[in-house]
Amino acid sequence: MTISCWLESSPTKRSISLAVACFLCLGLGSFSVLASETKSESSRGLHDPLEQPSIIQDLSRPQPAVAIAQAGGNLVSVGLRGLIMISSDGGNSWSPSTSPVASDLVQVHFRDELHGWAVGHDSVLLATTDGGKSWEVRLDGRSLVTLLREYYSTAAGIDEYEAESLLGEVDLALSTSSDSDVMATPFLDVFINDNGEGFLLGAFGMLLHTIDDGMTWQPWIERTENERRMHLYSIDMHGEQAYISGEQGLVMRLDRGLGRFVRVETPYAGTFFGVHVGDSLVMAYGLRGNLYVSRNEGLSWDRVDTQQQASLVDCLEDGPNHFILVSQRGELIRLDSRNLETARLEVPFSGEVSSAAMVDGSRELMVTQFSGVRKIDISKLN
Repeated sequence: MTISCWLESSPTKRSISLAVACFLCLGLGSFSVLASETKSESSRGLHDPLEQPSIIQDLSRPQPAVAIAQAGGNLVSVGLRGLIMISSDGGNSWSPSTSPVASDLVQVHFRDELHGWAVGHDSVLLATTDGGKSWEVRLDGRSLVTLLREYYSTAAGIDEYEAESLLGEVDLALSTSSDSDVMATPFLDVFINDNGEGFLLGAFGMLLHTIDDGMTWQPWIERTENERRMHLYSIDMHGEQAYISGEQGLVMRLDRGLGRFVRVETPYAGTFFGVHVGDSLVMAYGLRGNLYVSRNEGLSWDRVDTQQQASLVDCLEDGPNHFILVSQRGELIRLDSRNLETARLEVPFSGEVSSAAMVDGSRELMVTQFSGVRKIDISKLN
């Protein structure tokens, strides 16, 4: 969101959310059509996705699904124009859940079977406390503008020049938005732990912090070693640890003593779409099948041969010391974290994939595609 980033981006890239731009990089060009239609309608005053609930979709036909998460024994998937779907039978059937906004949703995170959050275009953050049956808006592109302006106008401990610079970035972002009062840049990920602490992040270095289950948020943009405001794609937390991944090889680790995210040097300069934090390792994965693993909090990294070139979009635990990596082409790679050996699981290509989730208590994997949610029984794969 700095001046340099906004000026370096083309008008086309600025007019769509970075979530869509991310999918374009992965080959899901169809998303841009619907996203741009939403923006153009809003600018004509015919449709404001922040002021009306989503339209209940006909779930007898597959709906474009962007992200999916496990919520206890249920599955919750989100997608275009506020789409939210719930399955209580392992993905065999889906029922709709009304979203309070019609903005595209691009990521969903559940802490347990009841508490979850979804994020997306127009700086939307939704929250549920009943497993996804009902949702409420916690932030959107209008309330975010108010939050940023009030905070950086009054916050103590921030250099006056830095505060003015950040306020200038807000004004610049609004000047490029089709709605002058809406911060249109998307939120791309959210994580809130059992203690109610978490982070909300997105395009152009956007970062917010909460300590009360996402009821209130404090801007943390200046508390990162990300002066160029690289886009932030993923956040993961484990115990006291928190890591963020982003574009151009960006990985940052939360330094609780300093109260900020510090940069961790990585041997790769491409985008990391995801990061996973465990008891004794950190994994960063992204473009062209690149996967790096660190066992010493990022001081050194081992490159893992994933045996394929498609971008990695998700990483799921598959029992002790094992993970399933999911590529944009729907390829599955099983990783043994002890020796970093990988094995490809043969899956026929059936379309581009944007995210995945394991069905609780089974060996079934759910992947989201533009053609809907698809189930894969990994117990039958070689």
